[in-house]
Amino acid sequence: MSAFDDLFSRHVLTAMARQFALADVIGERDWAVDLGAGSVTFGNDLRFPIQLLGSESQGDNTWLWAWANEASNLPPALIHLCTWMRDYGRSQGIAELTDRTFPLSRADGHRLALLASGLTGRPYYRGPYEGGALFFHLEGVPPQELQPERALTVISQTISAFPFDHRTGVTAFFEQQGWPFADGVAHHPSGATMNVSFDDLGRISQLNGSIPPRG
Repeated sequence: MSAFDDLFSRHVLTAMARQFALADVIGERDWAVDLGAGSVTFGNDLRFPIQLLGSESQGDNTWLWAWANEASNLPPALIHLCTWMRDYGRSQGIAELTDRTFPLSRADGHRLALLASGLTGRPYYRGPYEGGALFFHLEGVPPQELQPERALTVISQTISAFPFDHRTGVTAFFEQQGWPFADGVAHHPSGATMNVSFDDLGRISQLNGSIPPRG
């Protein structure tokens, strides 16, 4: 497993939980980015500061980090986070975080943004435009407590959407949530339990839970 894939496996589930929470907040609102103001608006009632990550090009199917996008003259204040990601990649030997551009087949915007989300604690948004898509992180999104029901949904949908090491990912996920996990059983403070079984290849073979009634 590459350094990128290992790190992705350890952070993808918590990052996906953060994306579910963001979807609850913004719903189906339209979006608009104002680079001069350094913010994004959703509909007429939501505005958040942003940090740019990078962009996907449909023309040549490549990713370009925002810190490497010199032609666009991006405001320096909006690339602090992706510059931190580059420096982190240098310290950890993760080429996907330090190479200026590369094919999406190697790592697409969602995988890169999810990893960044896991490392920095911020949700991201993919803003499509003609010929590609802009990926950016949002600042100041109200945090939501992750409930056991949502955790099970996050795990089941993530294993369908992305390749990653299931055992590594699930173990890290419950540890990051602060839910004790041993012998395939995670314990939520509410008394709920989540049961995860793995096959001989470390893939999830069974996933279910027991949620106590709420008074």
